[in-house]
Amino acid sequence: MLASPHELAGGGGPAAALAAATAAALTAKVARGSRATWIEAGGAVAHAEALRMQTQALIERDAQAYHEASAALARDERSARQGVASPALAVPAPVADRERLLGEALMQTADLALAIADASCEIAQLAAEVARRCPKQMKPDALTAVALAEAAACASARLVKVNRKLPADDPRRTAAEDAASGALQARERAG
Repeated sequence: MLASPHELAGGGGPAAALAAATAAALTAKVARGSRATWIEAGGAVAHAEALRMQTQALIERDAQAYHEASAALARDERSARQGVASPALAVPAPVADRERLLGEALMQTADLALAIADASCEIAQLAAEVARRCPKQMKPDALTAVALAEAAACASARLVKVNRKLPADDPRRTAAEDAASGALQARERAG
């Protein structure tokens, strides 16, 4: 998917989700190594593993949603040029129907990007907590997890921001910015 040979865009969401899943896995690993000195480490491991599974699922879901949105855009452009709903129907598609389908596909991509941003923020916050509690020799790995999660949150927030179907005042825009900001704050707290 990310390394596919075609030139179609759309790897940003899956890449962000992959970075988040990697950050969650690294957070779990550091938390596991902190069990001897940190009594709540087991809870951090469980939380990180749950977030890892969540973000891993978002990799494929986001790629599929982007593919569907791209297909809807292509159909919309073909229909607009040809005035036809589809070759099978050979009947003009109402503009409202085309716009609705395209809007739904693009809204789904915004929702998934926001889900990645939210999960990434949560991972960054958890990784920052693990960084503060783990043995000194493990702190660089925990800080790496924070940085990866922050990058994923910022990248996903950017994908929400550039979604052309979201109105300027759509609450998803603010929520995505809040997630990116929360990840940045986590990094600052991690030390």
